[in-house]
Amino acid sequence: MGVGLIVVGLAAVMVVAVIEAVRRRRLSEGWALLWISVAIAGVVLALARPLVDRLATRLDVAYGTSLVFAIGLVFLVVVCINLSMQVSRLNQRVERLAQELALASEQGDERADPGSSAS
Repeated sequence: MGVGLIVVGLAAVMVVAVIEAVRRRRLSEGWALLWISVAIAGVVLALARPLVDRLATRLDVAYGTSLVFAIGLVFLVVVCINLSMQVSRLNQRVERLAQELALASEQGDERADPGSSAS
C-alpha cells in the first residue's frame, strides 16, 4: 500500500497546484478540470492495482504498470496534439489581427494627412 499512499499524496499536491494556478489565472477552468480528473484517475488506478494487473494479463501485457504507462503516454500525445492545434489557431488569429491593425493604421494615416496621399 506504500505506492498507493505516494500516489494519493502526489495527486493531492497536483490538485492544490492546479487550483492555485486557476486562482492566479495561469490556467483556465477547462484545463483545470482535465488535470484534476487525471489526478483522480491516478488515485483510482493506484488503488485498483489488482484490476489493472488483470486487464494487463487479458491484453497480454507483461506488467500492469506497463499498461498504465502506455495509456498515459497516449493520453499525453493527445493533449500535445490538442495544444498544438490551439497554438496554431491562436497564431492565425494573431496574424489576422496584425493585418487588421496595419490596415486600420494605414487608413488612420490617410485621414490625418489627406494631401500626402494625393498624386
